[in-house]
Amino acid sequence: MNIEFHIGLSHQEDVPEEIMSELIDTISVDGLALRSEPREIGIYGAMEWAIPSIIIAYLFKPYFEAFLKEAGKDHYQLLKKGFLQLFKRILGEKPENRQTARSVIFSIMTRMLDGRSVKFVFPEGVTIEEYEKSLDLLGELLSTHYETYPDDQMSKLVSTLKTPSHSVYLEYSSNEGGWILIDPSVEAQKARKAQEEHNNQVNKDSSC
Repeated sequence: MNIEFHIGLSHQEDVPEEIMSELIDTISVDGLALRSEPREIGIYGAMEWAIPSIIIAYLFKPYFEAFLKEAGKDHYQLLKKGFLQLFKRILGEKPENRQTARSVIFSIMTRMLDGRSVKFVFPEGVTIEEYEKSLDLLGELLSTHYETYPDDQMSKLVSTLKTPSHSVYLEYSSNEGGWILIDPSVEAQKARKAQEEHNNQVNKDSSC
């Protein structure tokens, strides 16, 4: 995606055109530089491989530093409206009925002022009201980051990473009521532990 744009949309080529068109129509206004690109199924950038998403919205630095200052923060409300419409289209009117999990359907990516990439990972199995809250809090995180860096909440949250990384992942937790850090080293430990438990169970079953 070209960083000269304010917003970029990347979606797998099998996503219905009407879904993307509805989102684009909702968030498009005069002066907004928006680009939408389909990609082959299963094609992701380096960061996206860790937690892939079928639809990714990129919010570039000019969106926060230039466009919102000119258009006012009202446009973020349009952006939120478009994303909520998207959630309803792809997850249904009662998404809380879906199994609780990290969503691989939609995510938001941006870049911090220190140069690190950030991916915001949404949950599944929560209400539309929770999605609305997650987007409100995301907007606050990003706006304060650009206004008060490096003393903002997101910078302080990322600073707690045990292993420094150029790629950062934040996940919305309805239990915590906000965005929390996904530590890759901790996630790797969890994966290894789960694999070990699985292997031990298989060995136990085979010895019976």
